[in-house]
Amino acid sequence: MKLWHYLKEKIMIHPEQIICENDAELSFEEAVIWAELFAPKLAGVKCCAILCQSEMAAALALLACLAANIPAVPLSLRYGAIHCQKILEAIDPDAIIMDEDGELEITRISDSHYVVPEESPALIMCTSGTTGKPKGVMLSGRNIMTNVTDIASYFAIGKGDTILISRPIYHCAVLTGEFLAALVKGTNIRFYSGVFNPPELLKLIAKYGITAFCGTPTLLSMMARFQKQTAPDSLKHICISGECMSRDIGLRIAAAFPTCEIYHVYGLTEACPRVSYLPPALFQTYPEYVGIPLRSTAVKIVNAQGETCASDQEGVLWVKGDNIMLGYYRDPAKTAQIFQDGWLCTGDIAEMNDKGLIKIKGRSDDMIIKAGMNIYPAEIEGAVKKDPRVHEVLVYSFENSHGKQIGMKVVGDFVSPEQVKQMCGERLPGFQIPNHIELVSELPKNGGGKIIRKR
Repeated sequence: MKLWHYLKEKIMIHPEQIICENDAELSFEEAVIWAELFAPKLAGVKCCAILCQSEMAAALALLACLAANIPAVPLSLRYGAIHCQKILEAIDPDAIIMDEDGELEITRISDSHYVVPEESPALIMCTSGTTGKPKGVMLSGRNIMTNVTDIASYFAIGKGDTILISRPIYHCAVLTGEFLAALVKGTNIRFYSGVFNPPELLKLIAKYGITAFCGTPTLLSMMARFQKQTAPDSLKHICISGECMSRDIGLRIAAAFPTCEIYHVYGLTEACPRVSYLPPALFQTYPEYVGIPLRSTAVKIVNAQGETCASDQEGVLWVKGDNIMLGYYRDPAKTAQIFQDGWLCTGDIAEMNDKGLIKIKGRSDDMIIKAGMNIYPAEIEGAVKKDPRVHEVLVYSFENSHGKQIGMKVVGDFVSPEQVKQMCGERLPGFQIPNHIELVSELPKNGGGKIIRKR
């Protein structure tokens, strides 16, 4: 079944449900009609970028591309013009949909050199590329249908719910796990295209009776600090993803939203993106775990010797299934590097307990080896976040004449770096105590509210 036929069939089960942003509003049925009327305007296009100021407009443009069976490349203005230009140069689409004048318009790019892949994707989702050339992850219609169907099977939202989508659909987790999943489940959708603003999001949740919300641990822990001022009683479902989350942060979020079902999920763009989820019934007991694999996804954790790890033994996580990407656009060498016998190497260090629950410890390329010890920034960050004075923290590595060292940036209620170091000494083993500490007013975040992991 073609992806658009699948989506249209599911959407039209609930034609009266609403997609909205601010005062703009369309029913599901009107969105389908609009997409199919716009699709013929894309005739002859090989690949279409989407760059809209409004996330609702971007979502409608995406549906039009899917209806036209044309690969779509979502972009986000929240990441700035330079970042968008990098993606356009990497993929080189021959058309772009924008909403500069409030109307969606197509601009053809006459000097495009887009190369049609052997198997044409439905989406090319670009990884962040903030420090280098973006990687174009090619996702097929089958990849998307598999992942959306699996997400819909456990995500207990429905016709009586309204989801607030506050992050750009540039993110696969938002596009698949929020927008398309909500369409398939018949859930009303409200978009927010504003800047990162946790208190404002809480006000919107209360104002519009939002029942479902997804975000990063950083965003939700900040919302937890503000929630008593706004008390969003309507909220029933929370989905957490995008960063490693400590047990304490998870429990802090749960305490702030005691009436909510909380899902802790894990994925990566190459897996469309969802790999695993923790059922809400287990969240209070295992908040730092990302749960069990989706029904169509197989996982294994492999040690340095290439052997499958035993329970609670850490190694690299590999995944396999119909949700796994076709490959990287025009980069067969990089594609081959991460595939082995049909398995995709995530590059994430993980372990699985005796109940089959997965815990992500951090990126293998973020790992710091100091004095022979493996140190994961997320572990240090999780430990220091237990201190109520710490609002945000970023741990990174750097080198000096003494070798690999640990650096830390902290947003919090401290008067000096020495005070932070004293706190670290109380909460961390000696080999994890940072060599350099910097107090900052805020940490840089991307358009999805995820802390940008750079020095």
